[in-house]
Amino acid sequence: MAVLDLSKTEEEFEGGYDAAIKHYIHGKEGGLVLDVTGFPDNVIYKGHGIINDGTAEAPIYKPQPVDGSAFAKLVGVVRSNTKKSKPSTGMMTQGTINSNATKYPFNANSISALLVLGIHNQVD
Repeated sequence: MAVLDLSKTEEEFEGGYDAAIKHYIHGKEGGLVLDVTGFPDNVIYKGHGIINDGTAEAPIYKPQPVDGSAFAKLVGVVRSNTKKSKPSTGMMTQGTINSNATKYPFNANSISALLVLGIHNQVD
């Protein structure tokens, strides 16, 4: 189960990979807490894949592994840059991304899985 500790205060961080989401159509705005166990970076950048490692009834949302595995579990992409220490984020479930503008570009299997969801890849 993912836990969000709201008692911590931290400095702001610089954004990055802002061109990853080109067009937002639909998703869940905020309120989604990611289980970041094992994620290697301190920030989960906009456009990074989100997987459901649980069930539809009891979802366990996590960042997609950086190697592009678990593409069959993709349910969306991170809506905005999110600190690993406060992993509350929004999730885009329909729209357009530029995979080349993400920190960890999606592989062909992930691009196909995202397309099924309604997330198109448009590379500039």
